[in-house]
Amino acid sequence: MIYTAKELFKKGETEYSIRIKVANKKLFVIEHGIYSDEETPFLNEIYICKKYNNAILTGLSAFYIYDLTDHIPDKFYLATEQHSFPIRKSNVYQSYQDPSFFLVGKTTIEYDGGLINIYDLERLLIELIRLKEKYPPELYYEVIGSYRKIKAKLDFYKLNQYLKYFKNGDTLLNKIKEVI
Repeated sequence: MIYTAKELFKKGETEYSIRIKVANKKLFVIEHGIYSDEETPFLNEIYICKKYNNAILTGLSAFYIYDLTDHIPDKFYLATEQHSFPIRKSNVYQSYQDPSFFLVGKTTIEYDGGLINIYDLERLLIELIRLKEKYPPELYYEVIGSYRKIKAKLDFYKLNQYLKYFKNGDTLLNKIKEVI
């Protein structure tokens, strides 16, 4: 399990007790402020969301987590606010979002034993249609096909509310109606 220092403090640990656990190899330092109870932890979405707690999983990462595609992402796809500090990691693709709609559709879900920040299905559908040219055609059509299968699970009222935050919301709605 991966923990931030803040989470360990909430559990009753102190800086001293953390240092003792690290010295006794009951806790391992991944990097400053992030710890694991495993010597070589698997760096996954939980780790990424703890390290970059202001970022939201989106794109291929989110499509994979929601089981909308079988394509395993080679990077972690994160959305951050427009003027956020750049994430300079080779395994992270960062997209900058306008602050006026960055938090629209943000949700926190339990995934693989931890909590992650991710966009909900409705926001991801908007992102898929809005950024169609950025995805390979086979991936785009696979995800659209998956959306068609779960159409009954989508909240179209929520989708309409989200579209109000985008300049071309009416155009996006018409495109969504065409493909779904």
